[in-house]
Amino acid sequence: LLDDFESYDTGLTTLATGGAWHAEFSDPNGDAGNHTANSNIVATDMGNSLQALGGAAWRGAERDLTGTGAALGVGETKTYFWQVKVRTDLATTDWVYDFMMGLSPSVDNIDINNAWQDFSVMPYINNAPDTPFLNANAPTQPYWAAMSADVWTNVWIVVNNDATDPSFDLYASTGADDATLVVADADWRNFGPGAALNAIGFMAAGADGTEYLIDNIYFADGVDLSNPVPAPGSIALLGLAGALAHRRR
Repeated sequence: LLDDFESYDTGLTTLATGGAWHAEFSDPNGDAGNHTANSNIVATDMGNSLQALGGAAWRGAERDLTGTGAALGVGETKTYFWQVKVRTDLATTDWVYDFMMGLSPSVDNIDINNAWQDFSVMPYINNAPDTPFLNANAPTQPYWAAMSADVWTNVWIVVNNDATDPSFDLYASTGADDATLVVADADWRNFGPGAALNAIGFMAAGADGTEYLIDNIYFADGVDLSNPVPAPGSIALLGLAGALAHRRR
């Protein structure tokens, strides 16, 4: 487990996490303090989650992976898992979603230009509110999977940081379903090969009124497509079993 956000108070990301997660915002006027409220720790049906709110500028959060065991060295393969939910209050069929997720060589790369240029490994979410898509850049199509708004989607990325030809495989599912391949051998989005990936980030743009939630971030060496998060029904059953066992004693 890298983070499930349960150890933090709710509030502005940087302050609530003590700087473990740093709120990011790209403001053409250089006034980053105006919009830190667009990256927060909030209470959800998962407990606490990381929230990024859409808008005209890139808003989100990043974390330095150095020393966590989650950094990916050159020549290594790791699997990363997280859950993401999107929602919007907008009644429109226009393009509204625009959310970048992934890994970068350094936190110094994130939020420098815009989120399309921040990440080496970059699955992303885009499209209209009735049909959000989970995407990745890849040499062949299809390279997307349909999502449902207001539903947690499980995301796996299996990252092969090959020294000369790095790539990643993207998988997705919902609930307790097994991982389903979205695209194999997706391209590095930015930065060249031969660099360790020492940062993770989640950056939102899109329309005002869109919300992106992230939770339960895990990593594993090699290829691991297990779902580390029990289904909500399983959690309830475990709680009931514990209560019954206590009552029996």
